[in-house]
Formats: sequence, C-alpha cells, structure tokens
Amino acid sequence: MKSFTVKFLPGKREITVAAGKTLLEAARENRIMVSAPCGGKGLCGGCAVRIVEPENLPVTEQDRRHLSQEQLDSGTRLACQLQIKSDLTVHLAEEAEMPRAKLELLKVESEDVKPRGVPCKLLFTVREPTLEELNIPLDEALQEAFPPGRRQPVALPVLEEFASLVSRGHKRLTLITEKDSLIGVEPGDTTGKVFGAAVDIGTTTVALYLCDLGKGKILASSAATNSQNPYGSDVMSRISYCAEEPGALELLSRLVREDLDRLLHQACSQAGEKVEYVYRWALVGNTTMQHLFLGLDPSVLGHAPYLPLVNGPVDFNPHLLGLPGAACAKGTFLPIVAGHVGADTVAVALATRLENCDNLSLAVDLGTNGEIVLADHGRLICCSTAAGPAFEGMRITHGMRAEPGAIDRFWISANGEPCFHVIGKGRRPRGICGSGLMDIAAELLRAGIIDPSGWILPPEKIKGKPGVDLKKRLSQGENGQWQFIIDEYKEKGETNRIVLTQRDVRELQLASGAISSGIRILLKLAGRTVDRIDQILLTGAFGHFLNPASALAIGLLRGVCLERIQSIGNAAGLGARLAVFSDEETESACRIASRMEFVELGAHPDWNNEFSESMIFPEIPSH
Repeated sequence: MKSFTVKFLPGKREITVAAGKTLLEAARENRIMVSAPCGGKGLCGGCAVRIVEPENLPVTEQDRRHLSQEQLDSGTRLACQLQIKSDLTVHLAEEAEMPRAKLELLKVESEDVKPRGVPCKLLFTVREPTLEELNIPLDEALQEAFPPGRRQPVALPVLEEFASLVSRGHKRLTLITEKDSLIGVEPGDTTGKVFGAAVDIGTTTVALYLCDLGKGKILASSAATNSQNPYGSDVMSRISYCAEEPGALELLSRLVREDLDRLLHQACSQAGEKVEYVYRWALVGNTTMQHLFLGLDPSVLGHAPYLPLVNGPVDFNPHLLGLPGAACAKGTFLPIVAGHVGADTVAVALATRLENCDNLSLAVDLGTNGEIVLADHGRLICCSTAAGPAFEGMRITHGMRAEPGAIDRFWISANGEPCFHVIGKGRRPRGICGSGLMDIAAELLRAGIIDPSGWILPPEKIKGKPGVDLKKRLSQGENGQWQFIIDEYKEKGETNRIVLTQRDVRELQLASGAISSGIRILLKLAGRTVDRIDQILLTGAFGHFLNPASALAIGLLRGVCLERIQSIGNAAGLGARLAVFSDEETESACRIASRMEFVELGAHPDWNNEFSESMIFPEIPSH
C-alpha cells in the first residue's frame, strides 16, 4: 500500500501514513494531539489545522460548513475530513504543555493532613543467627512490628522476599505494615519514604498529586491533557466511540493509564523520589472516566437509564492495570453516585464538608459535564447537566483552551473602548477561552449589543449609545447574521480576525442554561428559593478563573449576591488527596455517596420549561 510523509509544525515531527487515512486518524495513531470535540465526525469544526503544503487542497462540504472563507483561503481544513493522498506539511496551533488554569490550580495546596490508616514502615536489624535458635528472623521481625495476638498471616510473596533478602546478607530491612499485616519488605532503611498518588481524571485534563503519607504533605504535582481528547471532547463522544469502533475501549483505557504512569514519573522526578515508594493510589473522576480507566464498557452510560456497571468504591491492584509503584501498592477509585454524577462530585462534597453544612450551600463544578450539589442542613441533592464544551472554548468559532494566546478577560472601558487580556506576555490573541467568552457576552449584554434573547443586534437596532467604536465592530458573517469583531490585525500581509458569532452566543446560552436550570430544579425539590442560598462554591479550572459578575450577567448564576459566590479551586483533587491520606476520609466519601439524592433532570416534569427560561439572558441596565 502506498504511503506518504506528513510533517507537523512547529516541532518538525514527521510520520509515515498509509494512503487514504484521514489526517486525524494519523495524528491519533502517533499520539499527536489534534483536538476533535465531536470525535472526528465532522460535526463541530474543532479539528481545524492549517495545511502549509501543498496549497489549494480540495474543500469538503464539512469544511465549508464549519470554516470561514478566510480560513479556507489560508489553507485551513478539517483534519477529520482530509484524506491523505500526498505528502503534507501541517501547522498545528502552538500549544502549551498545559492550560494556564490547570497549572495554577496545581499550586493550590491543602492544609497538612493527619495520616490515618496508611502504610507504615519499621526498621529491622537482622541479628547473626546461632545454632541454638529455632526461629527464622521473620518471627522476631513480626514481634517487633505487631503487638502479641494482633498480627495477621504473612502472604507467601512477602515471606519469599524476606527470606531472599536475609539469605543475601542484608542486615537492615524495612518492614512495611498496614493495620495488622506485613505487606512488604525492602532492603536498607527506607522508613522516610511512604508515598501515595492522588489523581483527578478529568474529561479534559488529568491532575496528579504526589503525597508524603508519613508527613501529610504534598511533595509535587503534575498534569496533562487527557490523551483521550482526540476521540471526543465530552463523555458522550467517547462513549459513542467505544460503542462503534472495535478495540476502542482497550485503546482509551490504555491511554489514560499511560497518562497516570507518565504523570507519576514526572511528579517523582520533581520531588527527587522513586516511584517504587508509592504505596497508595486514590482516584476520582466522572463515571465515564471511571469506567474507561477500569476497562469497563461505558456503553450503558450512553442511554437511559444510564446505569453504571459498578457502584461503591472500587479497589484495584495498580500493577495489574500497568501503573508503577511498590509491589504491595493498592488503589481505590472513590465511589460514584449515578451514571453522570461521579467520584469527582463525591470528592468535591468531601473536600467542602457539605455533609456537615449548617446552611444552604451550592457546589457547582463547571465543565463539559456540569455537576451540582445542593446541601440543605445535611441533606445532599445532586444532578448532572450536559453543559457542552463551550466553557472549555470548544465549538466556539475562535475558541480555545486557556493557553498562551487565549483571551481570558474582556471589558469595555469607561470611554467605550473594548479591552482584553491575553494569556502569555506580549502575545497576539489566537482565540477565546471560556472565561473570556463569558466576559465578552456579559459586556455586550450590558452595552445593549446582545439582547436578552441572545441576538447580536444590527447597529440600527441597538438602543442607547454604546459608542461609535463598538458599532463599527459589528459586521455580517457569511450567513448574514451579525458578529462582533473582538480583534483585527494584519500579519504577513493577511488580515486576522477574532470574532464572536451568533452561533457562539447560542452555544454559551446552551451551556449556561443547562447549569442554571439544574440549580433551579434542585432548589424546587428542596422547597427553597435562590435568595435563601448562603454560599455558592465554584470548583474546577473554569470555576476558578471565571468572573463571578459575568456569570451573574449572563444568568449562569441568578438571584444571588456577588459576595456569596466563592471559587474554591480543584476541590475534586483535594478530595482525592484527603482520601489517599486517610482511611477515615475514604469512609466519609462512601457515606456521602450513599446519602446523595440523585435527580435525573430529563425525567423531571419541569425540566424543559426551566431549561428554556434559563437560556434567556437576564435584563441588564445599559451603561
């Protein structure tokens, strides 16, 4: 079969590809990250790349549907539609190793935690044996490690390792104990090295924290884009991929496990420690991520009644799943609640102590799948909403993640001048991330350029006087609908524009309406009104960096005082860290999961009406 060479810029990476494959397929097979929000079905336009050579490649129907004429003229094509029939040079958007938001969240450390129930180590000195002694040194070691009558039988592999080390002349051994059992033995003195890994497996990002289980401290952290991303930006895309493609489940399972392997090595390298001293894993993630990590078919989560294959905490052997660590390492995936309320939501409730709240509190995790927990004096009600990927900057015309070149903040100055902040010092904007998108919509609502129904108005219909400069930034797109020009500049003789289109506003309305309506349903079931909420806790990367005032302006959050909204960082990651440090915290997570009342929004009789009303932006007094 004929093959061709594909070069990827920047970086000058070259791969050989069989003729007829799509560019997205070739990138996937070679672990080259090309975003594909819809999973490569040509439905979203998110896999757009610029073809440097050859020029004037054919344009497909999907290309025309999702790309502007300006993009097509510059050589941009959809990777999922481009069949490789010649050598190619492809320019990928410059991508940071990690979105800015996730990197900063990793720096947010919890307070020191008192370890409970974690593995302990004891140094044992082997004495010279005598002819009169009848017992092997292990008996003496066990007497030192455990009180009389409390030790459990020793597993054969541990017996063999102990005997082997003694026979090889090791005089100092470190005994590894857990509760009343000897679970391992190591040569020399390793008593100061007892580590654990706490992991938050997000749909978009995987974050890992290396923890010192003896001291209750975080030693290092690392994060990476989830390697499953090229197979869909949301859980439903990945569920569909598993259902439709042979071997897809094994592939996606392997990819996320390899992510954990790589992240643990990175964190250990940062801390100057070895992976073989990792004895515990505590994992959280949504239900789909849990199934994919464990190698369980997630197809059941793609259709009603969305029943997961497992319930409660799942203990696993890290080595059997290809994860590094000590031979006696153990892992636990914290319990889930329902098909789309996973262990990450349980971890948020654990970290924020919602179980013990003596007021009316709301915890909201904003992402492609938004989870909401209402805590009413000990009662916990939760739901999940399909917010879509708009908060991640996906399915937005010039959307991108919170990486260098992304507009992450936008405001209109007192003299009517649009202003924005770009991630990365001295960079020209490449696109808009979720927080920037929300700011832009909020400011244009205040200026009267967007009306409450979500329409970008033509200049002659804009009430008031938002400013001549703002009106000049309105232009009509190819479909005749109005769009707002956020930035326009020339580079290498070409005019570059970053715009907010009518479709972008609709995507934001869908995402915002999904969250807002979920909150309204939970309050209705609790017999409460929004004005009674004492605090709203925003968690996750997007929740950490969004402007709460913008969230109020677009109706994502409604009817609460700005002062009651608080960002709490990566609470799911904090919950995982608490669990890796303490058996008691793991037990608390199990209790929380069993107490949570899950609400299937789609089955609620008021859902459609609430969702429709929530998509309407609030009335905002103009400037």
